[in-house]
Amino acid sequence: MRSKSRVGIQLGRIGVVLLALLGMEGAVRGGLISRLILSAPSTVAVKSWEDIKTGELWQAIRLSSIEFAVAFGIALTIGMTLGIIFYRFRAIGAAVEPLLLAFYAAPTILLYPVFLTLFGLESGAVISIAVIVGTIPIMVNVSAGLVGVERIFIKLGRSLRATPWQMFWKVLLPAATPTIFSGIRLGFTYCLVGVIAVEFLLFSGGLGRLVSWRYFIFDTEGMYSGIALVIVIAALVNSLVRRIEDRIRARWI
Repeated sequence: MRSKSRVGIQLGRIGVVLLALLGMEGAVRGGLISRLILSAPSTVAVKSWEDIKTGELWQAIRLSSIEFAVAFGIALTIGMTLGIIFYRFRAIGAAVEPLLLAFYAAPTILLYPVFLTLFGLESGAVISIAVIVGTIPIMVNVSAGLVGVERIFIKLGRSLRATPWQMFWKVLLPAATPTIFSGIRLGFTYCLVGVIAVEFLLFSGGLGRLVSWRYFIFDTEGMYSGIALVIVIAALVNSLVRRIEDRIRARWI
């Protein structure tokens, strides 16, 4: 029953996407929306296929992928470490977490002139901002997930005389996995958005620069082609993260 439900949900999502694409196609071809504002999905698909056969796109994907991988790796490491520290030392967490959340609520992207001054039009500025926006949701969810573990699990571990290391790996981490992976997915999304957004603003390279350049030369089809490719890449990697989460949960829980 559960598998049938999942298939139904997937089919529903596909149906909604197809209806939206058909609606945009009809609106553009019927003249309801200017082609300078929105391109027909069919022409975007043709442009995307043409882009795939060019070196320009793959060079942009390569640079953005490297920047994202570095940023997400750093954000994951720092976020996990800080989350565990804030769980272990509750007083530090209670003092620091509200400040970080308040900072996170501000539009962090506005800091790009500072990092532009420090790193120039290089990947350092892109990675730095992406790390900031990706670290905090991971940190908060790791801390919240560990704090939210039910006391009965902790008592069970203590009754079995588990060492602190065993308590963490065998009890706390498996129980907190759903919350932790929610933070990881958020961190992944925000890192990707940060990389593309800063590339767009700084015109430094990667997919963000590709979309920005096509926007400035009024290449609407090319711009939407770049946006569509970013969405597809994000969806594929997010799906991969979900599969990894499911396997870990099936193994631990």
